[in-house]
Amino acid sequence: MSQEAAKSNLSISVLVVEDESLTRTLVSTLLNNSGFQVVGSASTASAAMALYRQHRPQVVLLDIDLGAGPTGLDMANAIMKVNPHVGIVFVSSIDDVRTIRPNLPQAPAHSKYLNKADVNNVLILIELIRIAFADAQSGTSKAMASFTNGVYKEPFTDLQMELMRLVSLGLSNSAIAAERFTTVKSTENAIARLSKKLGLPRDEKSNQRVLIAKHFYTLNKAQQIND
Repeated sequence: MSQEAAKSNLSISVLVVEDESLTRTLVSTLLNNSGFQVVGSASTASAAMALYRQHRPQVVLLDIDLGAGPTGLDMANAIMKVNPHVGIVFVSSIDDVRTIRPNLPQAPAHSKYLNKADVNNVLILIELIRIAFADAQSGTSKAMASFTNGVYKEPFTDLQMELMRLVSLGLSNSAIAAERFTTVKSTENAIARLSKKLGLPRDEKSNQRVLIAKHFYTLNKAQQIND
């Protein structure tokens, strides 16, 4: 599909916050060429907040890791205090913000997430900004959803993240049940649902616990980015 055909029909104002200059320029150019109104771009949270207060864009597209100082999560929550109806789209190579480090603030409920691997995909970029704008205007409150590798993904629940962590530690079902103060049967069912959501194969050659652990370690690669 040509870039002209991919243009958004909505003239949505967008602020781009990204500490990598090449990515910031690429995203700003793609958005401008796709019919959006880019009111400005910034590489730090402080500069971004100044631009936000000046222009009051309808959507803010920002990286989660902005280097030293406040994170994109910090900035998103600060913006929401100014205007709870602004759309938030996080752009990062991190698959799940809960793997960065402990005690991070939660992302605003209607936030969306775009993997950097898809940042140059105009169709995904347009659609995600449109969804973020629509959800913010309607007050839709959902867990942070994402586009990763070109696929719209339902977010993992806190329980599923905890199960992956415990499985990756090598805990048995009985040990996980004791850790979570639940029954072994309930734990088995929860792990089965998690395996189904992950699309893991169900055959004699596949060790689902190993595959779950591998998936968690993939999510946890964010630790390497921030260390």
